[in-house]
Parts: sequence; C-alpha cells; structure tokens
Amino acid sequence: MCGISGIFQSNGASVDAAELKRMCDAIVHRGPDDEGMHVAGQVGIGMRRLSIIDLSTGHQPIHNEDKTVWIVLNGEIYNFRELRQDLERKGHRFYTNSDTETIVHLYEEYGEDCVRYLNGMFGFAIWDAPRQKLFLARDRAGEKQLYYAQKNGKFVFGSEIKCLLQTDVVSRDMDLSALDAYLNFLYVPAPATFFKDVRELPAAHTLTLDRDGLRIRRYWELDFKVDRSRDPEYFIYNFRERFFDAVRLRLESDVPLGALLSGGVDSSAVVAAMSKFASGKVRTFCIGYGDEGSYYDERRYARKVAEQFGTDHHEFVVKPQIVEILPQIVSAFDQPFADSSAIANYYVFRETRKHVTVVMSGLGGDEVSAGYERHLGIRLQQYYRDLPRWLREGLIERVVNNLPDSKKGNRLIERIKRFVRTGAIADNDAYHSYISAFGQERRGALYSDRLRAAVRLEGPKETFDNYFDAARVPDVVNRALYNDIMMYLPGDLLMLTDRMSMQSSIEARAPFIDYTLMEFMATVPPELKLKGFEKKHILKKAFEGILPKDILYRRKQGFTVPLTVWFRNELNPFIQEMLSKERIERTGLFQWSSVERLLNEHMQHKENHHSRIWALLMFMVWQDMYRPNYSV
Repeated sequence: MCGISGIFQSNGASVDAAELKRMCDAIVHRGPDDEGMHVAGQVGIGMRRLSIIDLSTGHQPIHNEDKTVWIVLNGEIYNFRELRQDLERKGHRFYTNSDTETIVHLYEEYGEDCVRYLNGMFGFAIWDAPRQKLFLARDRAGEKQLYYAQKNGKFVFGSEIKCLLQTDVVSRDMDLSALDAYLNFLYVPAPATFFKDVRELPAAHTLTLDRDGLRIRRYWELDFKVDRSRDPEYFIYNFRERFFDAVRLRLESDVPLGALLSGGVDSSAVVAAMSKFASGKVRTFCIGYGDEGSYYDERRYARKVAEQFGTDHHEFVVKPQIVEILPQIVSAFDQPFADSSAIANYYVFRETRKHVTVVMSGLGGDEVSAGYERHLGIRLQQYYRDLPRWLREGLIERVVNNLPDSKKGNRLIERIKRFVRTGAIADNDAYHSYISAFGQERRGALYSDRLRAAVRLEGPKETFDNYFDAARVPDVVNRALYNDIMMYLPGDLLMLTDRMSMQSSIEARAPFIDYTLMEFMATVPPELKLKGFEKKHILKKAFEGILPKDILYRRKQGFTVPLTVWFRNELNPFIQEMLSKERIERTGLFQWSSVERLLNEHMQHKENHHSRIWALLMFMVWQDMYRPNYSV
C-alpha cells in the first residue's frame, strides 16, 4: 500500500525533481516506510511506500528487464503469484518478489489490457519510454483513487488531491457544481472534485497520455444477467465458496494482519472465513463509545463472535473529540466529505494500527447482497403505490409527518417519513430521494439567489439517473444495487475507507468486493438477496450453522456515531458557532433562513437533520482550511 504521484511534461520541458518530491512528501502518511522516484527528462514518477509484501526488495519505482518501462503502484494485487508463474513461462525475468513487478511484465505482454488480468485494489502509473506514453489505471471497484490535472502541456497526478496542490498546475478555484453534487449525495461523484482544475479518474477506467493526446476508457462494468436456471442451494453454496476464496486471497501479507469486527453479519462472516484459513489466532478489533447498552454500541455482539472463533480480541472505548479531529478528517479528503461514519473509522483505524498493519473489513456486503433499509424501501414502494390515494395522503402521511424524531438517535422515524413522502413517485425518483441529503427542492431553498443561478439544480439527479438506468435490468432492487456499486461504493464508502485507514498508515482489504464475487452476485436472482422483509437472505443462509442466529438475524445498525444526539447536546455550541448567521451569510452561498430552520427543527426534535447539518459543517470547516476561490 502506497501513495503515488507524477509529472509528465508533454511540452518537452524537464521535470523538476524537487517539485515531484514535494508531491510525494505531501502523502507521507500513506507510506512512512520508504520513498522512491524515477526522473528522466520530461517524466517523473514517485511514491511513498507502506511495506506489506516483499519487505526487502519491493522498493519502487520498479522497472522491466531493460529499464524502459517503469511503474509505481498504490494497492495490492492478490493473484500476482499465479500471474508471475505464467509470465515466467513466457520468458519474463523478475528481480523482486513484489506484486508490483508483475504489472510491469503484464504490460509488456498485453499492453493496456493488462488491467483485465488483475485481481486486487490498485491505482498505478506506468511510464513506457519507447512509446513516450504515460498509462494510469484504477481498480474495478474503486478502492484506490487517482487524481489528475493538466495545464499548458504539463500533466500531474497523485493518489490524493494534496499532491496536486503542491504544483503550479492547480489553482484554488472552486467548482460550484461540485458543491451542488456534494450537498445532494454527501460526496462528489467522479470525475468532478471541488477544485476546478482537478479530476478524479473513475473506477474501472484507464487513462493514456501520449503524442496523440489524453484518452480515458472504461475496461470493466458489472453486468446484471440474472440466472434463473439454478435452484437456491446452488447460489448459496457458490456464494459461500467464492467468498471464502476472496478472503483467502487477501490473507497474503508479510506484516501483522487482523480484522475489524463490529458484530454485524458482514464483519462476522469475514472473521469466520479468516478463522478457516489462518494459521494462528485471528486478531479482531472493535470500537465502543462508553455506554455498552446504547443504540450505537455493538461491542457485546462482536465479543460473542470473537469468543466463538477464539480470536485475539481487542476493544477500544473512545469518547470522540469531534472538534479536535475535524481538521484531520477534512485534510484527509482535501474536499468536503460528509459521511459521518468517517469519525468512527478514524478512531478504529488509529487504535488498530497500534497492533497490526493490515485489516480485513466487511465493507461491501450491503451493496452485493441488498443489506440497506433503502433496498427494502424501494421494493415496498411498489406495493405502497397501489394503496388508495385517500389512504396514503389523507391518513398515513398526515400521521407520519407529525411523528416526533427519536431522542436516542434511532433513524426509524426519519426513514418512515422519507418513505411515505416518496410513496407515489417513480422508482428512480424514490431511490434518489432515499440517498439524497439535500434534494433539488431543499437545495433550491438553501442557496442564495446567485448560487442558484450559477448551478443546474437538476444536475445531480441526472448523474444519478445515468447510473440507475445503466443496469439495464427490470428488477428495481438490482437497479438500486447497480447504482450503489457503481456510484455510492467508490464515491463514498471506498473513499472513506482509503482516507481514514491511510491517515493512520494501515491497509484495509474488503473481500466482499472481489470483482469475481461481485460478478457472481450479479447473476443471483434478487429474491435471494431480498426475500420478503429479510435483507441479505443469501448471505445469512450461507452462514447458517457457522455464525450464531442472533448475529445473522439481528437488526442492522451500521458503523456510525450518535451525531443526532450530540448535535442536540454537547456539540450544540460548536454547531451554533460554525453555522452562525454571520458565517453563513459571509459565504454568499446560502440563505440563513434555511439554515436556521434546519437547526431549529433538529434541536426541537421535529426532524432529524443530522446529515444535512454535518454536510454544512464539513463544508464550512473545509472552506476555513483551504480558502477556495469562487464568485457567485
């Protein structure tokens, strides 16, 4: 696991090695163990390395036999041993034992199609000197990020935006359309970023820059071709076996390895599989917030799983200091990012790093097997629409809209309200409403007149529709899953995991998003994923007899923190300060009356606005730290 960066002067100018080193130094947290650069005339590539595999000879950049092809890699290639054997049979000679060198020889053998042979998480850059070509690639799911910018014949790239901010290519000019998308989704979907000059290479894409210019292409896409010729037992058995294989592949490491264990079904399944293959005790890690009986604390469930599999279990009890860690969270992303589970992830990775360098995660289980409440909601929506209008609007909506929000932070009331408010609209509109913080109407009311005129309020919905409709399948649950895997997973969850893990110099691996497992799950009939009211049916059936029933069938809680309650109590003074009338109006972007209404409704338990308040707060903190340029 590393951080990479580079410069390519297509105008023929020589690369400034000092500038490249500044880019690498900006991401030292991603690779505190080693650094390396290759500078040759108009090109320079560099890296910071967190040593995981081949500790002694895996120094990057790595080259081919005659030093005409060079590579820097951020990530891990899980099938590199099999690939290496095949390449050696074809005559390629290796000088390291690293997974990185495998890609160099794959590129020599297959050119840009080398990415199709890789199973892993990666963002890499190859300099092909004979062809004067720079080739960048990002893994299928989007676990590792790559950003780039170009101006006046100078192209720069890096694992994080902060690399690019060290160069003269990128200004602080803010993209207002990215702000609009952020307030809708709580993150910015690729390829946009908050910086006008910077673009993110989308997941499953490659970028080529040579004498013919810059070209970006998609090399993989999930295809939902449901197979109804098999019985349920076939899918259950094959899911379990493929999942075990995905976990086994990810056990490769020359440094201590463990697992994050929340006690939920996903992380528990990972631990169960690790226990099957690990040579010794599996190390497991869980975080709590002090009150073990609270809605948000899952330690008692994690402890039960740890005891069943005899793991070396560690519990961390923290009292999050939100105000103190906010700058660190914001600087990790370099742009506003409002998934509040970043707080929990920040702490669990920080504490886990004291014991191991690599951890397994249950991330992706909800996306491949329909584990969110919204997946159930979009299915029930089809039946709710058939109710008489007088019943829906005249009775149900009236009663539900008057329900007070939970004082303990439980989101059930919030979800019920959102469900009934979208009762009669189309599937894509309803699902977009489920995943939106500020929908089009709310953003229109929030924005100043000048900001409203500067953006296209329908833009985020159009982005969403492009993904929702691209699945090309009739079942609404599979369309929702496709949208989650292609948009939400890389834009939110994988971004969050990468930034919070690498902030503490720890590598996180996610077997649920092994691309071969995702391809198999795309063939599974949706009723085996969501059966009646039971989410993740196939996963639960696959682990019956392996995991306790009260783990398999307990209600999902999610890896989060009680922001809803904190905003109404200990964090209230900070919120009132950061979102004060003076600060809001000074931005020129938002209307104070709308912000005031959000705060009042939340504090008075009329509505749970914690995600909206957090989004505004993260933007305000980012603005104070990065001082973007914008005019409205």
